[in-house]
Amino acid sequence: MASTHKAQAQCLSLSSEVATACDRIAEKMSEFAGLVKHFPHGFGPLARDVLDTCQVLFYIEAGLGEASRNDQSLPLDMITVLEKKFRAAQITFRALDHVVVKLLEHETKGAMGRMRRGFGKMFGDNSLERMNAAVNKTREDLKVGALMFQFKLGAEKMESELGIGYIGLASALDGTEFRRQRAESLAASEEKSSAYRGTTRVPSQHRSIDDSHVAMITQSPLPLLPPIPKAELSPHYGHDSSHGDSNGFTSVSDYSHLSPGVKRYTSSSAASSYDGHQSRRATGQEKLSAFEEEIENSTALDELVADVKSRELDSSKVLKPDSEAFGMPRRKPRTNADADRPNVRQVLVSAVRARDHKLLLQLLDRGVSPDTGTEAHALNEAILSHDAESIRMLLLYGVDPNATDKHGVSPLVAAAEKSYLDAAIALVKYGADPNMSVGPEMDSPVSIAAVANNVSFTHLLLMYGGKAKQSLSNGDTLLIGAINKKTPKTLIDLLLNYGADANEKSKEGKSALFQAITSGRADIVTSLIEHGANPNNPGPKHMLWPAIHEPACLQVLLANKADYKKAPGLMELATSINSMEVIKILLKAGVDPNAKKDGVYTPLCTSIRDNRKDIFDLLLRSGADPNAPASEYPCFKCVTHHREHFLPALVAAGGNLNSPKGILETAVTSKNGPALKWLLDQGVDPNDKTPKGHTALTSAIRDNHVGFVDTLLARGANPNIRGEDWPVCMAVHNPDLLTRVLAVLAEPRAFRGVLERAVCANQLESVKLLLAAGVSVEDKNVGVFSPLTSSIRELHKDIFVFLINEGGADVNAPGEHLPIVKALRRCATEAPEVIDMLLEKGADPNKMYRGWNGIMQALENGDADMLKKLAQKSGVDLDVRDEMGRTVTEIAISRRWEEGVDILLAHAK
Repeated sequence: MASTHKAQAQCLSLSSEVATACDRIAEKMSEFAGLVKHFPHGFGPLARDVLDTCQVLFYIEAGLGEASRNDQSLPLDMITVLEKKFRAAQITFRALDHVVVKLLEHETKGAMGRMRRGFGKMFGDNSLERMNAAVNKTREDLKVGALMFQFKLGAEKMESELGIGYIGLASALDGTEFRRQRAESLAASEEKSSAYRGTTRVPSQHRSIDDSHVAMITQSPLPLLPPIPKAELSPHYGHDSSHGDSNGFTSVSDYSHLSPGVKRYTSSSAASSYDGHQSRRATGQEKLSAFEEEIENSTALDELVADVKSRELDSSKVLKPDSEAFGMPRRKPRTNADADRPNVRQVLVSAVRARDHKLLLQLLDRGVSPDTGTEAHALNEAILSHDAESIRMLLLYGVDPNATDKHGVSPLVAAAEKSYLDAAIALVKYGADPNMSVGPEMDSPVSIAAVANNVSFTHLLLMYGGKAKQSLSNGDTLLIGAINKKTPKTLIDLLLNYGADANEKSKEGKSALFQAITSGRADIVTSLIEHGANPNNPGPKHMLWPAIHEPACLQVLLANKADYKKAPGLMELATSINSMEVIKILLKAGVDPNAKKDGVYTPLCTSIRDNRKDIFDLLLRSGADPNAPASEYPCFKCVTHHREHFLPALVAAGGNLNSPKGILETAVTSKNGPALKWLLDQGVDPNDKTPKGHTALTSAIRDNHVGFVDTLLARGANPNIRGEDWPVCMAVHNPDLLTRVLAVLAEPRAFRGVLERAVCANQLESVKLLLAAGVSVEDKNVGVFSPLTSSIRELHKDIFVFLINEGGADVNAPGEHLPIVKALRRCATEAPEVIDMLLEKGADPNKMYRGWNGIMQALENGDADMLKKLAQKSGVDLDVRDEMGRTVTEIAISRRWEEGVDILLAHAK
């Protein structure tokens, strides 16, 4: 019997060693899974087989332990078989450990390691497939032993526990795929073992990881291990919730849902020698009692949270905190056994994400630090999922309430962004800094709460040291950032009561009063002024300017001594935005209706421009000056903007149509016919000139407005009065207008050069009208330019032909030069027929004018054919001399043009 007990104790020790070795391999595989983006071929199936093998080993270890605790002897042959299986499993696990270590080395050694792994793939490295087959065989061999234990002892007496390596590896695998594979494998094993056992097993729960969150998965075919003994639980820790759906710190967990099993944690002590006697483990009911003993102690924080929430956090009163951080309840772990284990912090974060409070408690109680680092921030995870129980546990075990994650988000910032008041209360109770911000681009918790208009949250943070006088990351003050169209007035009063400066400006020079006005919050404007805001302090401009758009705010400002004289032009701005209400408020406050904006614009002219008859009438009744100029005089504004219906009221109020002069000309240029007729009816002089000297008639002619010309001429406009130019000279561009002007013009010949201007305008009809009216065909413009030479210069051939034929122009009468000279210069190449027509009409190329004639011009051009044509037509006078005293022959010789000399001599007179 003694030998059987000794063999059974040795077998139990060996099973513990093998289970620990398997769990350590799972831990290394989980570490590898965390380093790679994609699993190598065969890794996934191998990992799932390792998980299944771990569970079988944990199950057998539990069975051996249960038999030992109950002083139950197992058959010696059964122990011998198990021991052989364990030895074989050890060999398999050593080989598997070697493969996994190689995989880890390839990843941890950087690019060279990955290159070696790549070479292995190229040359057919199938170590993972081989190990998969070996582990699968080991699992199947061991599963027989596990089934023997179940048959011998019964499932109701046994419970299993899972190692930390198992949990870590499960968390690295895809949850959905993992559950599917487990369900299939368990279903298959159930069928295989049903004949052996003869009875159906009662499934119990085991744990896996789903999407990086710890969650309950499919039922295990093996019973769970006994729970941790009561003596191993921390004597300081309170109650625990197994579901994690608590939304506040005041709820109490339902302990009827606690699983009787707990997690297994491998450590260096796990493989220690076994003395053959283990202390009895507590049952599930005993474990539950251990938790219930501390329930009242754990409610201390809940009561503090409830007490803070019962205070008037939704008011603007200044409250003082009722406790300090050093007085809050704290807990210490019973051991530091798992403090330095790799990946244990990731497991703790996974427990928080899954709301697995039981696992979280055990991790913290075994020394795992609640400060999990910036990459995976356990406290922030708990806050983001509104997991009050996890927050409480982490705070009790000393988590740093001000530690930030990799994005610089502190727990209090996370609570503020989620408006999680209960968490914020717990955090500030444990010393979280409401003013802490990481870097210039991050806002503090109190800033986030205030900008979100969360009164209770902001009040809490201010009560626990939050500063109301601080700046946001965008440069606004906290007070400015909190003000918007929907901000509760209580929040602004709260910030002011806690010391916010009502006159402090943002980096852009904006004040809180300006922000309140632009948000249309008259109640906040009132509150700010009551707390010392200066209504005359620009921020960035005088407060009355933005208040023009908010009548209620404007009334508050004016009632509180806002000086409208420091904002000249308010009335014009109010008129420009068409606000009758604001205009009445300003008039009632004594604002001058003639005050100009920017020194230019008057309210009256603005009302005319915008066609606001109601405002126009109100301003005139209130004393607006009908002759006060803006960019234009009011009467002129009516004409230019086609508001002629305002003119009668404006004139009735004293508007002067004759000062300044030129309103008729303005009506013409504005194309305002009704205003033109109304003004003429009022007796305005049609011959008045503008300051630039323009008359209504000349402007109408310039714009080719025949109707206005008829109206003006009919109403007494004088065509002999010069405006922009002489009316008849301007009318040559339009024969219709010229006809009307000539009809009333007594002496058109008095306007020298008018015919030449008609030629330049290329208006043959106007030329004919002027000749018919008695204007001379030789009439020169400015005493130089004759109609004939201008027609040659401009190449107006139809007018040229008319002038030398019907017009009777003298082809030898000089204008700017002799017609033949002008033609040789302008038409020799483009229109030589003009020269021919001049010669036919008797043009003399030998006639001298200003020391030059046609022969000399032909020599200048070097055109032998043209020279010969002129010489043959008129002969050559060899005696005439140019202004330098040279004869035509001398000019040709000086140019060494022998042909030209010959032509000249051959046709000499």
